[in-house]
Amino acid sequence: MAVAIWSLRPKETSDHGAILDLAQTLNKWFTSEGLDEIRRDLAGHRGSVAVLRGTIVGFATWNPIDQDVANLSWMGVAESDHHRGIGTALLAAIVDDVRRRGFQHLEVSTVADSVDYVPYAETRRFYRSRGFRDFRVDVNHFGPPGDRYDRLLLRLDLRKLDPGP
Repeated sequence: MAVAIWSLRPKETSDHGAILDLAQTLNKWFTSEGLDEIRRDLAGHRGSVAVLRGTIVGFATWNPIDQDVANLSWMGVAESDHHRGIGTALLAAIVDDVRRRGFQHLEVSTVADSVDYVPYAETRRFYRSRGFRDFRVDVNHFGPPGDRYDRLLLRLDLRKLDPGP
């Protein structure tokens, strides 16, 4: 059985529609409000996409917070392509990009451990297993009034990573 090979490349403006289409299929992670935010953020955030047979199967975007900290703003991989290394490769591409630009930390926010929801437990496990450390919990950060839930902010210290070749 042949294994399909995907490739990574920088995100282009022409990718925005396909990224949104993919994000809409990831409704375990992205609410309609989140999709609106992705739509708004795509134009101003840098990023990378994973492409398989001409189709975007993953994306990751980032933006600067300040001169030392960058924010991993959005990341998603088609559910059928989970556990194939695409998310890890996308994250590595973002880490490489922000390090080259002189950032010392990469942050990502997600739903906190106080929310018992398997897809986000897997998300937290993914980031923690790749060196992100819990930085702060913001109580009642996400959601509509009356149905608020906590945000976990994780941080990766880029100064402690092996710079590679």
